[in-house]
Amino acid sequence: MKIEVREGNFCYAKKKEVKPFIYESNISFTLEPGKIMAILGPNGAGKTTLLKCITGLQDWRVGETLIDDVPLAKVSQKELWKKIGYVPQAHKMVFGFSIEDLVVMGRAPYIGSLSKPRKEDYEKAHEALNEVGIMHLAKKSCNEVSGGELQLALIARTLVSNPEILILDEPESHLDVQKQVVILETLKRLAKEHRISCIINTHYPNHAFYLADQVLMIAKEKKAVIGAVHEVMTESRMKEYFNIDLRKLIFEEEDLLFETMVPLALAAKRDISECRFNSFE
Repeated sequence: MKIEVREGNFCYAKKKEVKPFIYESNISFTLEPGKIMAILGPNGAGKTTLLKCITGLQDWRVGETLIDDVPLAKVSQKELWKKIGYVPQAHKMVFGFSIEDLVVMGRAPYIGSLSKPRKEDYEKAHEALNEVGIMHLAKKSCNEVSGGELQLALIARTLVSNPEILILDEPESHLDVQKQVVILETLKRLAKEHRISCIINTHYPNHAFYLADQVLMIAKEKKAVIGAVHEVMTESRMKEYFNIDLRKLIFEEEDLLFETMVPLALAAKRDISECRFNSFE
C-alpha cells in the first residue's frame, strides 16, 4: 500500500486568530509499499503533529493525505484503521487493563460494536506479543509494567489488525538497548517480508541510518527536506537543523557496514605528548 502527502501544512486556530503554519514549507512525499521513512527533528519541531495529520487524527490546514491515490477523507474510519496502525508515545494507563486485553483492543475494526473478542482475536494478540517478545507479560496489568514494556505492548496492539502501513511516534523511547534492537529488527522484517510501509518519528539519527530508506527532516524556521538517508543526513545539515557538530563514522567488518553519527562535544581529548611518544614505539 502506498501512502502519499501532497503539500501538507498545519497551524493552530484560536477563535478568529490563525497562527502561522508550523512548517516553513509545505510537506510532500510518497512512500511505496515495504519502504521505511524516518522523521528527524529537534524537540518542538512538530513531529507528533505531523504524524497526526498524516493519519487524519488532525486535519491538515492545507494539503491532503492519500492512500493508493485515494484521499483519506474518502476512506471510511473502519477501513482506514484496518489499513493503518498508529503507535503513539507510551504513557502510563489510567485503567488497569491487562497487557493481553490492551493488545486485543487492536482487533476493534474486526469486532462488532456489541460483540466480545473471540478466541481468534486472543490468538492474534498472543502472536503479536510473541513478535515483540513480551508474551510473558500477557496477564500483567498495564500499570505494573515499565514504560518500555508498555511501548512494546502498544506496538503489539497495532500488529493484531494486520496493517499495511505502520506509523510510530518514537517507539524506541524508554527502551533499553536490547529492546530498541527488537523494535528496529521487527520493523525492518515487517517491511521486507510483508511489504508494510513504516513512518517513524525518532530522536536517534543512528536508527535512521539502520532502518530508513528515506528521511524527512524538519525544524523551526527551516524548510522540510526529504530524500535518501545519505543525501539528507549530512554533517552540515545535521548542524543546521540540530545546532550541534556531528561527525559521520563508517565501520566495516567483513560483509557488514555500519554508519553512525557522534557529537564532537563528547569526544575525549587525546594527550598529544603521549601520542608522539607512542608513534616512536
